[in-house]
Amino acid sequence: MGRSFRVGSVKGVPIRIHWSFPLLVVLVILPTGAKTTTRSLAEGLIWIAALFICIVIHELSHSFVARRRGFAVRDIVLLPIGGVSEISGLPGAPADELAIAIAGPLASAALALPLALVGYATGAVMWPPTLFAGAIVSRLMWANLLLAGFNLLPAIPMDGGRVLRALLARRRDDLRATVLAVKIGRFIGLTMVLVGARYDLWLSVIGLFVFVGAGGERRAAAVRTAVGGLKVSDVMVHDPTTLEVSFPLSVVAPFLQASPGRVLPVVDRGRYVGLIAADRLTGPPRAVLVVDSTDRDAPPLAADDPLYPVAVECLVAHRRRAAAVLVDGRVVGVLYAPHLEAALRRATASLGISSIPR
Repeated sequence: MGRSFRVGSVKGVPIRIHWSFPLLVVLVILPTGAKTTTRSLAEGLIWIAALFICIVIHELSHSFVARRRGFAVRDIVLLPIGGVSEISGLPGAPADELAIAIAGPLASAALALPLALVGYATGAVMWPPTLFAGAIVSRLMWANLLLAGFNLLPAIPMDGGRVLRALLARRRDDLRATVLAVKIGRFIGLTMVLVGARYDLWLSVIGLFVFVGAGGERRAAAVRTAVGGLKVSDVMVHDPTTLEVSFPLSVVAPFLQASPGRVLPVVDRGRYVGLIAADRLTGPPRAVLVVDSTDRDAPPLAADDPLYPVAVECLVAHRRRAAAVLVDGRVVGVLYAPHLEAALRRATASLGISSIPR
């Protein structure tokens, strides 16, 4: 999601911080009528760290439930307004989306209970609710309750909006369920923007995020409907040229120039190794063989993978130009990004969609 940098991982789920995250630090730490001291600065940083640990737990709950139901989790990205779990293949079946969406708010509500017990045991003031003053255990309890309740608003792409779509999809197809959920979400988002303009700027920012995100969900549902029957095998180049790892680099340029994306799969006695691109022919110092310039991290696809979302996430979302298509570890085709995008444009042209969800 945009530019972000990795700060760690939990059970294989990468945790990333978006470039805009420091804006939250600045807004919380900057003085608001009181003089900023070393102590207030430290307390502000501790509060932000504790709050975002709770948000990470909320997002990990989504991610772990998604994994148990067979979805791949790319990462969790922390933003100034919260966190986002990037999960491949959603929404999936209504029961899957419902379970994944509700997991986060349930985890936040569950966190609030032990925090309340600790607060009462230590004599912390728990009432009235506050997020910016008082004992940190009290503030974290209310923050988690707010996080759980606020996320359950029926405004897609928030958790509550995904719960709503999952419930609607039990009696409607994916597109109709999403369109109705989007209308409700946009109304709530617009209301948040207007109310926030009067009372709280952050509410307007979140409302704008909801309003814009709802449009993205609408486009994604339309693409899923339009290309639902298309698979990688329908668009890939069949029986492509492959290059052996032992070929000298000096002889492969003509083969690459003749390929549609100037990218070809590399094999070792017929088994897939990676991809090599024309712009990587020089390779590292003293590179002399194809294997020296091969991108071994290039993810492959299967012939029966759906174009959307699997192929789109493999190529378009990760800005890759090609992916090898394998059967039992052997290359049977190559899917090139221009061919994929052309197929998606043809399939969605009748729906008036101007962009491909990424």
